[in-house]
Amino acid sequence: MKLSIFDFFNNCLWWQLLWMLLSFLLGWLLARRFLNGDSGECCEDLKYWKKNYADLESKYNSLLTSNAAFKPLNSIPENLNLGISPGSSIYDRLESNNLQIIEGIGPKMQDLLHQSGIKTWKDLAGKTPHELRLLLDKTDGNRYKIIDPTTWSDQAQLAVNGKFQELIALQKSLDTGKTDAINETDSKLEKIMIKLGIFKKWKQDDLKAIEGIGPKIESLFNQAGIKTWDDLADAKVEKLKEILHAAGDKFRLADPTTWPIQAELAAEGRWHELQIYQDQLNGGR
Repeated sequence: MKLSIFDFFNNCLWWQLLWMLLSFLLGWLLARRFLNGDSGECCEDLKYWKKNYADLESKYNSLLTSNAAFKPLNSIPENLNLGISPGSSIYDRLESNNLQIIEGIGPKMQDLLHQSGIKTWKDLAGKTPHELRLLLDKTDGNRYKIIDPTTWSDQAQLAVNGKFQELIALQKSLDTGKTDAINETDSKLEKIMIKLGIFKKWKQDDLKAIEGIGPKIESLFNQAGIKTWDDLADAKVEKLKEILHAAGDKFRLADPTTWPIQAELAAEGRWHELQIYQDQLNGGR
């Protein structure tokens, strides 16, 4: 079927936007001209074009919000699996003078560093391991001899650069700040985030850790043999929907699409990624 030029314009979003912008420009030019007139007729025309502009602006804003092609670039997930943005504000509650996020630094060591002029992550990142070693030996060589500051500057630099996920990954390979950990360890930063209430700490295999799952759905899944985070991570979304639909109408509105992904993060102890991911969800969606 042959389309006319008007059909082409009506079916092309970009041309619709251009058409509206041109209409706005024409209205603006006419309004400028009428502003120089004195007659009542010109005033009435001006009112008409102002109203026309308001309608065009409303339609344009509606297109921006409703059409995915015009959504801001920062709303597009940078990680296709998790939708995690490296610049997420979840870490904004951390203060740069909190040196205790560094693996190997506790309250007393933080006080010592602060008194020595090392008050922020940037200050610490600017020190070499040798300089930190000299500082500790000068303060009390015997007392701090077992403390190894080798990685402190590197950890602090990651914090300065906002690379908190990389910092957590590094800390899980350390043992009290040293690089000789045999197995994966807990992250000091994660512990601080839990203490501040930014990360939630859940009992092992508590399915309520998953955004969208409450006590009743957890009970349904337990009865169906899904009792752990690993079980849920391995479950097919179609199977989860079958369980929910079989339980009645009030459970059919639940959307389990993201639940296996969340469960996998929980099972692997990737709490920082889970928290960021969940902050972007609405009822598990």
